[in-house]
Order: sequence, then C-alpha cells, then structure tokens
Amino acid sequence: MSEEYPIKAKIVAKIVIGEQYDVTIEKIIYGGEGLARIGVFTIFVPYAAPGDRARIRIVSVERKFARGVIEELLEPATVRREPPCRYFGTCGGCQLQHLTYATQLVVKVGFIRESLRRLGGIDWPSTILTISGAEWGYRSRAELKIARDIDGRPHFGYFESGSQRLCEVDSCLILHPLAERELQNLRNGADETDPSATRVYLTVGDDGALATPATGENSRSDEIDSRGTVQQKIGDLTYRFGVRSFFQGNRLLVEDLVAEAIGTYQGRRAVDLYAGVGLFSLHLAGRFDKVCAVEGNRIAAAHGSNNARLNGIYNVQYDPLSVESWLRHRTSGWESPDFLLLDPPRAGAGAQVIERIAILAPTKIAYVSCDPATLARDLRILVTAGYRVKSVTAVDMFPQTYHIETVVHLDREPLKS
Repeated sequence: MSEEYPIKAKIVAKIVIGEQYDVTIEKIIYGGEGLARIGVFTIFVPYAAPGDRARIRIVSVERKFARGVIEELLEPATVRREPPCRYFGTCGGCQLQHLTYATQLVVKVGFIRESLRRLGGIDWPSTILTISGAEWGYRSRAELKIARDIDGRPHFGYFESGSQRLCEVDSCLILHPLAERELQNLRNGADETDPSATRVYLTVGDDGALATPATGENSRSDEIDSRGTVQQKIGDLTYRFGVRSFFQGNRLLVEDLVAEAIGTYQGRRAVDLYAGVGLFSLHLAGRFDKVCAVEGNRIAAAHGSNNARLNGIYNVQYDPLSVESWLRHRTSGWESPDFLLLDPPRAGAGAQVIERIAILAPTKIAYVSCDPATLARDLRILVTAGYRVKSVTAVDMFPQTYHIETVVHLDREPLKS
C-alpha cells in the first residue's frame, strides 16, 4: 500500500464484516477478483481493476483473508471501461467486461506466469506469446438454464454469480451469431419448450446451430448426444460431434489453437492423450506415420474414429480407454514416441499420468491446458523428470471471462555423458 494513500486504520488487528475501508487494487487474480491488502489481510474484491482506488465494504472474513465489494470508486483505474453487456455484474458468465480487452490479455498472461512460478517452481524468463481474436460473438457452445414462472412459462439465461438463481437474458454478446439466433428462437417459442427441461445446450455447426433441451443435473450424456450432430470444418478437415461431446468452444480461434499445439513436428509416431473427437489427432496424421489417439469417453472416441474415416485418414488408431489405463497397460515395450500431445480436463492430468508420460519418454511434448494452476502442478513433475519448457503461449479462447487456454512445448534435456 503506498504511503500517499493510507488505509483507513494504520494497523488493522481485526477486519469487521460491514466495515468500510479504502484500498488500492494491486492486481487481478485467477478467478477474476481484484486483490488488495489491509494490514496482514488479503482482500478479494470482484469487478475491480488493477490500479483502482476504492472504498469497499467487507462481506466475509476468514482467518487471513476477507472478501469485499466496491461501495465507491474513489479513483477508477485508467484500464476500466463501461461493460457493454447490461447483465454484467449480475450474470455469472463473464467476470472481466469492465476491463479493456488489451488489459484482459495482460491480466491473463499474469495468471499463467504467476502459476508457473508459485505452483510449478518455473520462473519463466521469456515472453509469453498471446494469440487472440474477436472479443465478441465467438462462443459456439453454451448451456442455458431454464426457470419457470408461476404459470409454468420458461425463462432462459445463466446463473447469477455465486448462486443458483436465474439471470434471464434476451441476448448474449459473447455467443456466436448462430447460437444467438437460437436463443431468440427459444424466447419466441418458449411455450414449445419441453416442460420438463431444466437447461438447453446450444451447439454451433458451420451450417446452423442446435438447441437441445435436457432435464436434470445428471442427464445421461449419450442420450443427449444422440439428439443431434453438428459439423465444423477446421483447416482442411471436417469434424462431426454431438451436443455433449467436448469440442473447443471458440469457433473463431480453434484453428489457431490447433496450429500452435501441433507446431511443425513430424516423425514416425505421435500420441494424443484426451483426444476427444480428434481435433488434434487428425491434424497430426498428416505429419506422422502413426497416431495413437486415447480417449476414455466412448461417445467422443466413436466420433473421433468416424471423423478419421470421414476425412479418409487411416493412420489414426483410437483407443477408447482412460489415459491412466492406456499408459499402464498399452505402452509396455514401446519405443519413445517422437511427439506426445495432451489436452486434459480442467483438473489436469495428475501425478500418476504425468509420471507415466515421463517413463514413456516422448522426445517432444505439447501440453494444452485450460487451467494455469493444474498446468503448473503437472509441469513441475515433467521438469523434475528432465524436460525443459521451450515455449509458453496464451490463447484467449474465452474473452470477457477469467479463463485462458495455455499451450506449453517441452523437450527432453540431453543425457549427460
């Protein structure tokens, strides 16, 4: 805290719920909240901007940190802007619309660098390249919630931030235009919506979009998936996938993500872990003699195999096994593959998988991650096992939110004689 702008009390022994304090926001942390300090306490403040001077009210207190909300902006940061969406601050879908887009990118690179240092023990000295596109109209997949009024009429939107209450929306600025059109169709034909539906999945293909009603938190993915398939052309390859099969949600940047992940590698054998419907595997097939695609979700694996045939690709072999099982049971006696790509879910690959990858000893690795914290944790193990981080790239697949996709390339340290 700067001397020219002291906090309310010189020494704060106890932070009190309901009390107001004047603070300066130091930075934005992963999750989208601003970070300030009052004495030894760290204070987290939503919808803050780095450099804000703000009067905040404390709403909750833990042992060493507290949460506050902005009561008054005493001196707004220059990186602020008026949020374009009127639902921002209520709807839980976006966290960063109040920051200029250039600032969002800087903030997200900070998430990655700090996670690498703090959680991975990797003090990355070089530039983190940033790949970005249009900040609006990009989202090709979305899940709309449904709430019904006293007359049973459905209302569509997203959950409010931190709650299960519906924030009804009549438009969404980050939706791809085809998905936005489906939202309008739903609103105009609300009486036709399945009365048991609690959500609607929006899925964009190149020729249109699907709006798929579903019921319950634990609806069976295969049943929902069977209700429709869309098609997208990524580069010179065509992909078909169902409503609940994972596929990257930024239609405008997916080709850039693929290009960054597969680089210019080529060779005899490549491995694609968490392969999904083949987004990376099929592109690798043009570079390698053989590609092993590993996907534990049988629906996604079936889509992947079908996509290979659809594109006339016959050197991709799908193994519909969990990554853990495949590494444990299918790699005995293998030579080290030339290249291994992994794109795990948000929870990361985990120690057991990463340790087995290190034993498999691929010459080159590309790690595609949607969570800087679990990425850093897994990279720590790879670095300890003798791999070097060669490049780090941020791909902003989720503008206006705190989420960021990261692509890290690694190779093996040369053996010492």
